[in-house]
Amino acid sequence: MTADQDHAAPSSTTVASRTGVCIVLSLAAAVILFMVAFALLMFAPQATSTRYWDADFGRYLPDTRVWWWSTAASSLLTIGFLVVSFRRRSQPGRWWIWPLSATAFMITALLIVNRVPV
Repeated sequence: MTADQDHAAPSSTTVASRTGVCIVLSLAAAVILFMVAFALLMFAPQATSTRYWDADFGRYLPDTRVWWWSTAASSLLTIGFLVVSFRRRSQPGRWWIWPLSATAFMITALLIVNRVPV
């Protein structure tokens, strides 16, 4: 493969397959990020305070702000990489890194929100 072939516009079948990958990934991200956003909104007092009083157990929970802000950052990065995936699907060059990065940050957000001690 020469340098000219590497920077040629992708074929219509390649663009169609890239679009399919973006759509499937966006649907999965919508479901997962909805669950993460629900958890972030449900436990908002934990995300903004140094200690959180849990009335059910009658104790203070430890500082969990780092977990919550990391989850929010990973969620925003997932959305950003999905947008870039859609924008770059018909452009030449390496495209696969954008949906791969979106998937990695989506999984990271889900794992982080599941690790928060509540």
